[in-house]
Amino acid sequence: MLGSLEDGRFLEVYLTSPEVMKRVFLELKPAETWARIESDPFAGIEADANFDQQLAFFRRQVFVSPQDLSGVINLTTVGLKPEPAFRLNQLLLQEAEQFLNRTNQDISLNQQRFFEQEVGKARDRLNTASALFNSFKNQFGEVNLSEAASASGSFISQLESRLVDLKVQEASLKRQFKDPTTPEVSFTTDQIRELERQIREERELLVTPEGRDLNRLVAEGSKLETDVLLATEALKSAINAADANRQQVQQQLKFLVRLSEPVTPVDPASDWRWKGFLAALGGLVVVWGLGSFSLGIMNRR
Repeated sequence: MLGSLEDGRFLEVYLTSPEVMKRVFLELKPAETWARIESDPFAGIEADANFDQQLAFFRRQVFVSPQDLSGVINLTTVGLKPEPAFRLNQLLLQEAEQFLNRTNQDISLNQQRFFEQEVGKARDRLNTASALFNSFKNQFGEVNLSEAASASGSFISQLESRLVDLKVQEASLKRQFKDPTTPEVSFTTDQIRELERQIREERELLVTPEGRDLNRLVAEGSKLETDVLLATEALKSAINAADANRQQVQQQLKFLVRLSEPVTPVDPASDWRWKGFLAALGGLVVVWGLGSFSLGIMNRR
């Protein structure tokens, strides 16, 4: 098991699950293959066993032992005959490989599909923001509204500077001529009035909806441009995340490697004989000890 030991634990639970029993164990017809015989009425499965009894019996025939240090998983199957035990082992190995491959593929596919969907959403967002921004610029015929607003503000500043100069000149002329109706003073006063009117009109054209309304247009255009920049950054981030996930999936792929193929057993397991002998001997010792203890108490009385 080249990967996390958690996968080995998952596999241990999966191979003894009811789903696997339905596909594997019941295919081998346990009522016939593991049926009890008259010479040994204790081993095997009852003919009328229900599903829970079949599942419990199946789990007693399969032993999955993950090794914590090496990561190796030992799969042992038990049967009343060599062929069914060998066939059960083969089918469980196939289930283990399919489970691991399917799980890895499903997880990798779902992750990659999610990131690809995010890339698609980010690209649609960028396309929408770009379309709105281009439509806005085409509608008002301004390549750069900020520059247009800056130029208009500079023009108004020049007019105001000229207005200040004329007012200074008017004050100087009024001090020279006592009569304000003289041509020199009247001409300068008319220039001041005209310039004030022009400045007022330029301001109204700059900010009012009836005019160019550049302040609102600049704010709206700036918002649309910001949306395009944010959508561009979001698309870059989504593409980078999808590429990083693709590389990470390739690095974290897990495989099940068979270190040893299953073999058909030749001799039946005989460890139950000496285990049974030791259990019987231990039982006799316990009975003898209890009997001796009871007899000693009775003799004392």
